[in-house]
Formats: sequence, structure tokens, C-alpha cells
Amino acid sequence: MTQSFPAGFEDALKYAVSNAVGGHLRHWKPLSKGAEHWVVTAETTKGDRLVVKLATQLAAVPSFTDAKAKHDLIRRLTAIPMSEMLAADDSMSNVPLRYSVQTELRGEEWFSRRWRLNEAERRQALGHLGEIVGRLHAPTREKFGPFTNPEATAALGALESHASRIIQRDDLRDQFIELLHRHGHLWDNVINPGITHDDLHGFNILFDPDQPTVVSAILDFDKAWSGPTESDFARMELWDGMTDPSFVASYRGLEPELPGYMDRRPYYQLLWCLEFGQTTAEHLKTTNQLAERVGFPRIDQF
Repeated sequence: MTQSFPAGFEDALKYAVSNAVGGHLRHWKPLSKGAEHWVVTAETTKGDRLVVKLATQLAAVPSFTDAKAKHDLIRRLTAIPMSEMLAADDSMSNVPLRYSVQTELRGEEWFSRRWRLNEAERRQALGHLGEIVGRLHAPTREKFGPFTNPEATAALGALESHASRIIQRDDLRDQFIELLHRHGHLWDNVINPGITHDDLHGFNILFDPDQPTVVSAILDFDKAWSGPTESDFARMELWDGMTDPSFVASYRGLEPELPGYMDRRPYYQLLWCLEFGQTTAEHLKTTNQLAERVGFPRIDQF
């Protein structure tokens, strides 16, 4: 198991777990692996069940310390099911990897659960998800921008800054920001920043093992920011199987649609396409359909 991990990985994992909960590592299992970063589940001799993220200094992974501060704030402000982040360290002063440790929450990812539900159960599950997302978006923040460094700016300026951080290709980033400038009036009435998850796809939403239509956890707030929360809703509308009329009814019962949302929606959705940037036939088709709607240049490859 350890052969696909760098030297010192297990020692770093043991240290992170011990620092977080004071126990000793009993066993661990890899969940995912990226370029220079890893996610594993771990269990201690005391029975603690944890999720541990580890990354090298070179990994394109945001600060774990900032992520913990953000995660802690969201837990205080919202009434949604989410894990507790127990420890985070970017210093690499004691081990050769950055790390974060959080409690593991039981559940099945929505993209798996939805196929095992009948139509009535899917409606009920999406209705509950709409309520949870509405509760996430309900608290109003004072300023737009990153949680750790909010900006005294309007929604449009914050969205431009956010796009500049998440679109990797320079030409696409510049073209998208120029597009926002041209149509900036669309954001004139978006005045209240909120907790914007920015990654509410079906792998970041867990459903209870014993109650098939009940959301048990929202995961991975690493990308969250104080933004126009309607952008989360727009992305979920774009992704297959994430919304339906029951979701919309539950969500809109807590977060009414702002005037002009339908005009802003394709910009939020195009931003995700440019951020994700995959040269597949399906992704390019979706990207260029949205690009045509808002007057963005056609893209042949990312």
C-alpha cells in the first residue's frame, strides 16, 4: 500500500493523527491521490475515525491552515451537517508534508445513492438537499471575497477577482474578466455576500447510511468564499442529477431568486467550465453552448 506514496508519508500521517486526537494510528486506507497530494481515511487505537489530507509544498492545494479557519467559521455560522476539522499545519516544521485532519462522517455519495432510489425517494432526497443548501447560504457575510481576506468591493469586483484565481489559462482568464466588465450591470442588485461553497457536486454530498433520503454531510469547503451564493445554485443546475423541482422548491423557500438571476446564470456556469477546463467532447460542447449565449469566443481545446 505504501509503495505508491513518498518516503516519510506514513510517519507524517502518524504525526498528524497523533497531533489531532492524541491517539495512535491503527490502520489507514487511501481515498484519492493527486499531483503531490493525498487523501486517506484513518482509524486510531481509541476508535477515532478520521479523514487526513496530506500535500507537498509543490501541490496546487490551498493552505490547510486557511481551510481550517474557514471550516470552523462555517460550522459556527450554519446549521448544516459537516465534519469537524481537528488540526491543520502548513509549516512542514515537524514532518515533510502539509496536512489537515477532520472527523470522518458516514454516508454515501449522492452520485452513487441517487441510482438506488426510486423516483419518489429521489424527489424527497433532493428536497432535503435543497433545504441544506438553503441553510448554508442563509447567513449573510459583511464583505465579498476570500474568507481570510474579504474585499471592500461590490459583487462584480469580487467575482472578477475570484475568476482570476481559479481560471488557469491566461487568455481565457483575461477574456472572461473582460466579458464580466462588459456586462457588469447584471450584478448591480447582487449586494449580499454569503457562504459560497463553489464545489457542491455529487461527490461532496453524503446521504445517511440508514435513512436513504437524508443528507448526512456536506464535504470539502476548501474552495468556499464570501460570494454571490446564487453561483452555487447555477452550477448545481448545470450538473446532471443535482436539482429538480423539489430541490428548487425547498431551496427557494429559504433563498428567494434575485431579479436578473437567469441573465447571470450562464456566466456562473461558464466560469465553472473554464475552471474545470477538460478537453472532452461533452465538456467542450457545454462550454461552447454557454460561450455562444454570452458572447465568449469559441474554445476548441483547453
